Amino acid sequence: MLRAAEPADAMGIATVQVTAWRSAYRGLLPADYLAGMDAGEAASRWERRLRTPDPLVFVAESEAGLVGFASGGPEREGDPVYRGELYAIYLLPQHQRLGHGRALAAAVAAGLADRRMRSMLVWVLRDNGPARAFYERLGGAYVREHPLEIGGATVAEVSYGWRDTVSLRGSEAG
Repeated sequence: MLRAAEPADAMGIATVQVTAWRSAYRGLLPADYLAGMDAGEAASRWERRLRTPDPLVFVAESEAGLVGFASGGPEREGDPVYRGELYAIYLLPQHQRLGHGRALAAAVAAGLADRRMRSMLVWVLRDNGPARAFYERLGGAYVREHPLEIGGATVAEVSYGWRDTVSLRGSEAG
């Protein structure tokens, strides 16, 4: 099930985020940085975000509870082509490759389109092959690369873009 996130989801979102980062970024980011991530601190940040007017955050749930989330909003670097941005999309490892990621990406794309942002960009670590393959399967086109400092390390981040998210939004397109 997919739905808009609520402030009460903050701890669930934070738990998914920390768990997913530790799995997806093992070997890509410093181990001590990943080990030091704190779901409680992240939950506080998520609760504040979810209490803002009209946050664009969705959660995926299964019988097991909250298993993933995605968030988006205006593109943050002033790109002249892409107006919206998929800020984050994470799933618990055991709930990947079940369609939740595609549904979450479509929900964010639809939410952006509702806000007159029909183009979308997403940033992903260059060496995160599974994530890059996911965005390519969704029809994202490589845009550019830049360095990113995270956890005391400099890594390369690449972006994928959709000039029009109508194909990504699927049945929700309007």
